[in-house]
Amino acid sequence: MSCLSRFTFHAVPGKTGQLEKELIRLAQMVASVGGIKSRVLHTHFASSGAPDVVFEQEASDLADLEAEITKLTENPEFQLWTKKMSSLLTQSPKREIYIILDDHK
Repeated sequence: MSCLSRFTFHAVPGKTGQLEKELIRLAQMVASVGGIKSRVLHTHFASSGAPDVVFEQEASDLADLEAEITKLTENPEFQLWTKKMSSLLTQSPKREIYIILDDHK
C-alpha cells in the first residue's frame, strides 16, 4: 500500500517564489536518495490561513518513506538547506502522512 507525505508551508509575505524554488531543490534532494513522485504545489485559491505552498512525496510504503527521510536528513546539504528555510517561513511546516487506499489501477 503506497503512502503520501505532505508538508505545508506558510511563506513570509513576498517570499513565496523563493520558497517554491527551495522546495524544487528539496525535490531534487529527495530524488537523489531514491524518492519518487515528489512535487511542489502553489496555492491558488484557498481558505484564510491555508498554506501558501505544499510539498508532496509519494513512497511505495511507510518503511521506504522512513528510509528516504533518514537518508535525506543525514545529508549535510539538507541540513544547510533547513537553516536557510526558516527565514522564508512564518511558522514551522506541518507534515501529514496519508495511506493511499486506492491507486485506481
